[in-house]
Amino acid sequence: MKVLFDTKKIQKLGRVSLSEMLLRNAGLSEGDTVNIYFDANSRCIVLERVNTQEETLEERSSATSKPGKKK
Repeated sequence: MKVLFDTKKIQKLGRVSLSEMLLRNAGLSEGDTVNIYFDANSRCIVLERVNTQEETLEERSSATSKPGKKK
């Protein structure tokens, strides 16, 4: 499902600013790394958050920790 958040002009050097609300809804914040894809069929640009190694280790640790135990 597509949701329109804003309409922006492309700036010099091909830049587009993303609103704070869009970033928050997408679970993104300043400093996050994203992969950028282009879907040729729909002519859409897709941003996908990249999990850093540190985040992946934290997720694994919390998934394997037992309830009631401190990490």
